[in-house]
Amino acid sequence: MSKFEKMQLHLSVNFDKINDFLEIDSRDNISIIDLKGQSFMVISIQLTDNTFIIRQNGIDTVHPDFDDTKVFTITNPKIIGFIPIDGKRGLIGFGDSHCDFVFFDENNFCFVEFKLNATSREDRAIDKNRRKAINQLKNTIALFDTKLGKNYQDLALEAYVCTPEIYPRENSSWQEIALDFLEEVGFQIFEKVEKICI
Repeated sequence: MSKFEKMQLHLSVNFDKINDFLEIDSRDNISIIDLKGQSFMVISIQLTDNTFIIRQNGIDTVHPDFDDTKVFTITNPKIIGFIPIDGKRGLIGFGDSHCDFVFFDENNFCFVEFKLNATSREDRAIDKNRRKAINQLKNTIALFDTKLGKNYQDLALEAYVCTPEIYPRENSSWQEIALDFLEEVGFQIFEKVEKICI
C-alpha cells in the first residue's frame, strides 16, 4: 500500500464522512480556486471566453471571469487528495475559523489558506491578514493533529498562505511570522500560490 493510500485510509477511519469531501485527481497541473468562500478544484479553463468549470455535488458547472491570480496551483503531482475544509461544502463547514483546504500526495500533507482578495498595501493590514491566516491554519492543524493522533503516515507537513502579488515577499515581517510558526507548529509555512511536487 502506498503512502497516499495509507493516508486516504487513515483519514477515512478518523473523520466521519471524509469520503463525501475527498476528491482524488492525477492531472499534471491542478488549480484550486476560492469561489464565494468555498474551495474547488478547477476541472478545466476555457481561455477563449475566460470561463472555468468546477464540480459541485457531482455536477460540472461553468463560471465566468477566470482570474489566474486567484488560484493555488499544484504542479507535477502524480496523484493528490483534495479536501475542502471551510465553507458550506467543506469538511468543517462554517463556524470556527479554519483554513480553506488541505491536500496530500505521496510525499506531503499541506494546509492552505487563501488571502488572495486582499487589496490593502498598508503594512498593518498585510500583517493582520497574515496573522489571521496563520490562526486559521493553526486551528485546522490542531484539529487534524487531534483526529489523526499526529500521525500523517510519514508524509512531510507544509502550510501555505496565499496572498496577492502586491504583498512584499520574504520581508522581515513574514520571516518573523514564519519562524514563529516553525517553532510553534514544527514545520514550515510558505507564502506562495504554488506547490511543485517532486
